[in-house]
Amino acid sequence: MMTILDALGSAEYKQHVSLLATLIKLSEVDGVIAPEEWEIIEKIAFKYGLNDPEGLKFLKKNAGKYSLRTPYTLDERIDQYYQLLKLAYADGQTDEKELELIKRSIISLGFPTDKADDIFNKGLELVKNGAEYDLFYKEIKNIVLSKE
Repeated sequence: MMTILDALGSAEYKQHVSLLATLIKLSEVDGVIAPEEWEIIEKIAFKYGLNDPEGLKFLKKNAGKYSLRTPYTLDERIDQYYQLLKLAYADGQTDEKELELIKRSIISLGFPTDKADDIFNKGLELVKNGAEYDLFYKEIKNIVLSKE
């Protein structure tokens, strides 16, 4: 059965919905969505023009039906990876389940498999230490584009 979220919108819109669903699943890994996590999800939804409260409630209830779609550009991949990490640290703590989901998401986001560990470790280090997006973007892009 196709939902309204599935039926409407472009491929880009559907990609944003899949990211939000992944963020919701990530925030629920520890059993509850912390208010800080939900605030980030709402901000990201608004950023992507998905600011319908009823649609977001529907997505929250049905997040398990969506899988992460591979973004088309490297910029989008890095941005979505950053969003996942920021959400994981939103409530001031992370657990192994959250980190494992993020690690698996690196491949789903379309990053090279041979660089997944480096991307994961560097991203984790940067976000944990409060790095701004510009630095995060530069560092992750350098890893992806390196010839090693």
